[in-house]
Amino acid sequence: MKGVQLSVMLVGFTVVLAGCADAELDQLERTLADIRQSPGGQPPGVSVAWPESQTLAYLYSEERSPFLAPNAIAEGGISPTDGALAPDQQRVQEPLERFQLQELRLVGTLRMGGRQVAMIASPDGNVTSVREGNYMGSDYGRISQIAAQEIRVNERVFTQRDGWQERQVTLTINEERAVNE
Repeated sequence: MKGVQLSVMLVGFTVVLAGCADAELDQLERTLADIRQSPGGQPPGVSVAWPESQTLAYLYSEERSPFLAPNAIAEGGISPTDGALAPDQQRVQEPLERFQLQELRLVGTLRMGGRQVAMIASPDGNVTSVREGNYMGSDYGRISQIAAQEIRVNERVFTQRDGWQERQVTLTINEERAVNE
């Protein structure tokens, strides 16, 4: 009886495996044989038909480009190197001048040798001590005053219309943020 069951199972497996054969396998074999026999090199080029373009008349070609400064400013000759507030471009930059002032954080102040010192955390994870007169921020900021909870920085910014202008920015210790971190 076992021999009959074994024979029936073998016939069943043969039928199942014969059903797995793909009728289009012969077509695939022929296509692959054609590809193998074709000469190597560059594939055949494909040409793309571009639609014809129409010329367009631009009515404002004689006007000032909106991407250029108005004539009054362009003729004014304001240069980033001119003016009493122009920063010294020859000065060696300090480490905190690589960052924008908004990226820097005041983490503490202390008194050393009779002078007030501020501790500034930068985005790269370093904490740097600074004193009045040090530079920080990408807008030529110079520390003008260090108090117990804040520091004042005078920045210099350049606009094409007004030239160099000075603005005062205050960094304060954010106790709520310091507690949360």
